Amino acid sequence: MDDHIINELQQIILFQKKLEQIINSDEQDKSVQIPDIIDNLESTNNLTEKLVSGILSDKTKFDKVFLSTLNHELRTPLVPIKTYSEMLIQNKFGNLNEQQKERLDIIVTNTNLLQQKITELLQQSADKISSDKESRHRLKEVEQEKVLLEKLDDLLNDELKQDKQIIHRLQDIVTKLSQTQKEGRQEELFLDKLVKDEERKNVLLAKKNLIVIAISAIIVSAGFVAYSTYVVSVVGSQYKVVNIGNMQSGYVIQNLRGDTIDTWLSWRLVDGSTLNVNLIDGQKYPDKAEIVRTVLLSEESIEIDDSLLHKGPKGVTSTYYVGWAGALADAAKNPTEMYIPHKFNLIESQKGEGEITIRLTTMKSGDGYSGYTKSIADDVQNQILKSEITIFEADKLSKAQFETILRHELGHALGLAHSTAPEDLMHPTIETDYPYISQCNIDAMISLYDGGKKSEVVCEK
Repeated sequence: MDDHIINELQQIILFQKKLEQIINSDEQDKSVQIPDIIDNLESTNNLTEKLVSGILSDKTKFDKVFLSTLNHELRTPLVPIKTYSEMLIQNKFGNLNEQQKERLDIIVTNTNLLQQKITELLQQSADKISSDKESRHRLKEVEQEKVLLEKLDDLLNDELKQDKQIIHRLQDIVTKLSQTQKEGRQEELFLDKLVKDEERKNVLLAKKNLIVIAISAIIVSAGFVAYSTYVVSVVGSQYKVVNIGNMQSGYVIQNLRGDTIDTWLSWRLVDGSTLNVNLIDGQKYPDKAEIVRTVLLSEESIEIDDSLLHKGPKGVTSTYYVGWAGALADAAKNPTEMYIPHKFNLIESQKGEGEITIRLTTMKSGDGYSGYTKSIADDVQNQILKSEITIFEADKLSKAQFETILRHELGHALGLAHSTAPEDLMHPTIETDYPYISQCNIDAMISLYDGGKKSEVVCEK
């Protein structure tokens, strides 16, 4: 703050204190002190005029801090000074003459002017600060808008470049399409000419085509008749097995005492049960193990013309099965008194586990058998307890011979005895060229497990 102004403020404060001393004195008649009070108040008039003149001067510039400080410093002395002046005017200390009143009016007016001017300057400073803040804020917004506009301008330029590229590509496509269309019209004219030429040729060839069609129809008809005759004659012939020789089978039933008995037998199993079949020494004959799996578990069915087995005329076929699982599943579709086993689990063990065992050996049968089945039975219940199959000279049997004799022996292990029909799989000496599981075998199995009390296979067809 300016030193001159500080001195003037100090003087005002001194006059204010002097006024307080006069007013607070022990003098009972205050009217006597009026002249001294006015003189002191008038002294403040000169100081206030100087301050106001300095504030109104164009040469003096006051910031907000200065004005706030000045307003604070003046408030302490000026408030009581104004109060004393007003009290004098209101005759609180006694009556005033006209000259005294005029002097007091000037003092009050100058004091109010000083406070008013400081207040206005403070307001202007505040408005200026607010205006400066708004200007800076607006300037910042303008800069942000400028950056944004620059980015938009870049984006628009990029889009414009892409649009120009697309337009160029479209123009190229239109040019190519126009060229293609022109070429297409030329091809159309050329093809139209070719069509007309072909139509003329077709008219000339029509008669020839009719003759060729007629001849072709005759040839096709003759070929169809010949093909039909051929098919009827060969249905199932591809399943013929040749050179298996006369393979003989042995089948014996023993009771629990070891006595050989002659009776009918069947497995007595709970519905849904699985028979475990154990292949013993299968590892010695790896080529035979897969054949065992096929003969036991296959569900494949085949059609064979009855004439091939001398059971009916050409063109009539019967269904046969490659494996026992498929044949017995077909049999199990019929309701029977006892459960027909058709689920099998093939295992390989040396300990003889399983309801049915299959043993492969290189030994030769003394009775000339290729296969032999022994069933251990409870002759009271006609129940099979265990079946043991032996295939002799397994190392010398061909694939067809091994399949045939194993399929036959499994029939015994499941309860079937021998058949009287030479063309049947279950005949004691296997002579048929089609050694598969027939409907005759399936019917015998259904009868056996439905209380038929008969194991022999009788073929009526």
